Amino acid sequence: MYSLDPAIKIIWGVVIFIQFMFYSAVAIFLEFFVIPGNLSDWIIPKGMIALGFFSLGLILTFIIPVLRFKYWKFEVRDEEIYLERGILTRIKTVAPYRRIQHTDVQQSILERMSHLGKLVIYTAGTRGADVILPGLPIEYAEDLRDKLRNITIEDAV
Repeated sequence: MYSLDPAIKIIWGVVIFIQFMFYSAVAIFLEFFVIPGNLSDWIIPKGMIALGFFSLGLILTFIIPVLRFKYWKFEVRDEEIYLERGILTRIKTVAPYRRIQHTDVQQSILERMSHLGKLVIYTAGTRGADVILPGLPIEYAEDLRDKLRNITIEDAV
C-alpha cells in the first residue's frame, strides 16, 4: 500500500485554517452587528463565539491532517485501484480498470506550490463513483494517469 506525499498534510492544514478563519469572521460579524448587544452579553460575552471557532480551528489544523494522512492509503493492482481512507468512518474503494471512463490530474494553487496533484478517476456508475487520489507528486500522478489511459484503451480494443 502506498501513502500520500507528506507535504499534503501542510496543504490540508492550511485549508482547514482558512475555513475556520472564515467561520470566525462570520461569528465576529454576527456577534457585533446582528445579535443585539444586551442579548449577546447576557448569554455569552461578545467575541467568545469567534474565539471558540478560532481556537477549534487552530487545534483541528494540526490534528485532522495528521489523521487523514495516516488513514489514506492506496494500491495500484493488476486489475484495479484499491483505496482506503477515513478518520471516523473507514471507506474502502475498489475501482476496476474496466469501469474507468477517463482520468484527470488536478492541482490547486497550494498543490502547484508544493509540486503535488490529485488524480481524479471517473468511473462508470452512480453519484460518488469517482475516485480521487490527493497528495501525489505531480510526476507520479501524470504517469499513473497515462498508465490508466493506456490500460483503458487496450481494454476498449
